[in-house]
Amino acid sequence: MAKRAATRKKETSAEPAAPETYVVFARRFRPQSFADVVGQETTTAAMRHALRTGRLAQAYLLCGPRGVGKTSLARIFAKALNCLNGKGVNGAAEEPCNECDACRSIQDGSSLDVIEMDAATHRGIAEIRELRDNVGLAPSQLRTKVYIVDEVHMLTNEAWNAFLKTLEEPPAHVKFVFATTDPDKIPETIVSRCQRFDLRRISPGDIVRRLKQICEGEKVPFEPAALDRIASLAKGGLRDAESMLDQAVNLGEGQVTDAVVRDIAGAAPDELIFEVLTACAEGRAADALARSGGALEAGADPDDLLGAFCERLRGTLLAKTCGADSLLLEGHAHLKDAYARLGAQLSEDQLLMLLQLFSSARRQLRDAAQARLPLEMALVRASRARELVDLGRLVSALERGGSAGPPAGAREGPRPNSSGRLAVSDPRPAAQPHAPAAHSSPQPDTAPARPHAAAAARTEHESRPERWAEVLAAVQPLPGGPMMATALAHAAHVKLDMAAGMLELGFTQAQGFYRESMERPERSAALKDALRKVYGVELNLRIDRSESAPLHLPVPPPVRPTALRQAPPEMPRPVPPAVPEPEPEYVDEGALPLPEAPHGGDDEVAAAMASGDDEGDEIGPPPTTAAEPVALERTDLPPAGKDRQALDQDAANHPLVKALLKKVGGEVVRVDRR
Repeated sequence: MAKRAATRKKETSAEPAAPETYVVFARRFRPQSFADVVGQETTTAAMRHALRTGRLAQAYLLCGPRGVGKTSLARIFAKALNCLNGKGVNGAAEEPCNECDACRSIQDGSSLDVIEMDAATHRGIAEIRELRDNVGLAPSQLRTKVYIVDEVHMLTNEAWNAFLKTLEEPPAHVKFVFATTDPDKIPETIVSRCQRFDLRRISPGDIVRRLKQICEGEKVPFEPAALDRIASLAKGGLRDAESMLDQAVNLGEGQVTDAVVRDIAGAAPDELIFEVLTACAEGRAADALARSGGALEAGADPDDLLGAFCERLRGTLLAKTCGADSLLLEGHAHLKDAYARLGAQLSEDQLLMLLQLFSSARRQLRDAAQARLPLEMALVRASRARELVDLGRLVSALERGGSAGPPAGAREGPRPNSSGRLAVSDPRPAAQPHAPAAHSSPQPDTAPARPHAAAAARTEHESRPERWAEVLAAVQPLPGGPMMATALAHAAHVKLDMAAGMLELGFTQAQGFYRESMERPERSAALKDALRKVYGVELNLRIDRSESAPLHLPVPPPVRPTALRQAPPEMPRPVPPAVPEPEPEYVDEGALPLPEAPHGGDDEVAAAMASGDDEGDEIGPPPTTAAEPVALERTDLPPAGKDRQALDQDAANHPLVKALLKKVGGEVVRVDRR
């Protein structure tokens, strides 16, 4: 027996020892005190002050995204409440010592008085009733019993109702700590019974510092660019960053490099991102598409590429606006030179345009039939960034009568009034300009200036009435005053006739918006009040359109008695359609009775009615000589001729004709029927 026991002992000692269980970074480097918590200074300061002074609430609600330290803070709070070395009120410690039996038991999860629950799996009323029954029991080992409920928003309404009274008046030896990522789902009656703390996302700089501490403590070589990329990908969650660092150490065989982190995240290298953006800045769309296509073939995701473009453009914009050493660029130290090179090629407006393009492309990816199409469209548009012209500079140049065309190499887009459209000349005689002064140099005979350029020149050089600046200042504080002052300041001409009691304003076609603004009754009345205050007399207002350049149609020759023809023989009336049309229609069928049209003023004009067959009304050819208007009313015509005269009068009073006459400032002199 002794020999057999000795042999068994030797076999037992010869067996290899069990390997130590590996603990991931997120658990091994979990905060064990308030000082270790990263990025939550406001919450930790409030909790430490409450422990020091004894002003403790019965329940705490910790809200925030994942991985920011909600459960870790709850455990640290439980250790500080029950620390045996505490010197605060009721023995609580401002910082747990992590050496006493109470702190160690809570830290390794063996304490019976610190109960952690997952509300996602224990969300029913039965579990809450059991918790409510156990609350009244005194703690077995520690001073205070602490219930930590994670994802508390998952509890049902029935469970909350059963828990309501217990939460409001728990026993003195019980504290509740709730943690949630969605506080909006918690009933207001519960939130009002808790002290709420909102934990914020951790900044990239704090994440990088924490990762450096871990790498230095584990003696793991690392590249600063790799830690910056991990912090950017973590999106404010320290636990996610620690998990990615752990994965990078395993994949990089003991070291953390930027290439390894890019492989984990499937991201394109920064060199490629800046090469694509540089190609866009230089207008090389083909190179930008080729480089991005190569990244996509290598496994990059279009949404990740667009996100990388936005991130690097944002960094360039911040470096250009706030400086390369701004705190907003913390963690981007290795990209300073790249930001400077790209910022030298793009202005702030161009950077903003590219950011809008790529952000819009990311939204279009959700509904795109081809995932690459929004990316490629955005790159082609971004390649035209250097063609961007500042709108304010362009408007100022046009108002001065100068030129602010696109930069060299820019492609010319379509113009709204390009050649090829029907050009109609103005039959009215144009006003002759004043003769140039004797000392002025003659101008060369060049192409005629554009209307808005000529008007801008007139606006700058034409003299204004006396005390005109006081008029502008008087209308400025009125309702709509800034718009009125702008319109008055940009008027093509301003003429004040005190003897006639008249103020005349003229606007060009390009200033149609200003003209329509001043034609509004309330603004005309406001301008008259301002004129009365400045000049002390009542002045009338006249909006002159002679400075405009409207679309002129040929004026027909005057009507003569011989131009009126006899009506054709009467024809049968057509059968009306079964379903009435929304608007009445005139059908010219000779002397048939026609629907009556109102002959009132502008406010009583009926709905627009279209003309019928080839027998309809037409405006005749342009006149060769001017003639006085002839009235259409005649008394010596037979009945049929009077019907034709009424039809001509209706055509002259047609709303479309009247609108055209109002636009060009003309009048009907004859209606020629063929």
